[in-house]
Amino acid sequence: MTKHTLMPPGPNAAEFGGLGPAARMVLTTDGTVTPMLEQLVGERIVTARLRHGEPATGAGPAAATSRTGPDLPLVRTTELVGARSGTVYIRARTVLAPDALPQPLRTDLTTAGEPIGRLLRKHRVESFRELVSCSVAGDGSAHRRYRVYIGGVVALSIEESFSPACFTGAG
Repeated sequence: MTKHTLMPPGPNAAEFGGLGPAARMVLTTDGTVTPMLEQLVGERIVTARLRHGEPATGAGPAAATSRTGPDLPLVRTTELVGARSGTVYIRARTVLAPDALPQPLRTDLTTAGEPIGRLLRKHRVESFRELVSCSVAGDGSAHRRYRVYIGGVVALSIEESFSPACFTGAG
């Protein structure tokens, strides 16, 4: 299995194992991926097997959101699936830094069943996304990690695994 790993900025097409331009845009965007994925796969994206509020343990993304203060990082895991087909397109694990989040957003992130990008938009939270890593495996699956800054502080650290179904037919 060939695995191509890259760090931003500016990967070229060869580094993505033959993925088309639309698939490369989904993997490297610093915006909300859900609306782009909906266009790519032709159906509405919803969450499934959502779990929230578990305390973050061990290393990994929790380190990017570690803080001093009373609020420990929390973990939210979900799958982004096609509403019609039930196809799993993305599996995601997010470490939240609760004290870096506005209270209404924090409540929804730990209780609601919407994708994170929709919640950020719902609450009109200005944020900046920083792509940390992106890779494509020989089987057509892909993985990326990124951080979401709110108010200049890392508020979310997200790991996403994309199934090959995301990119089937994506030019």
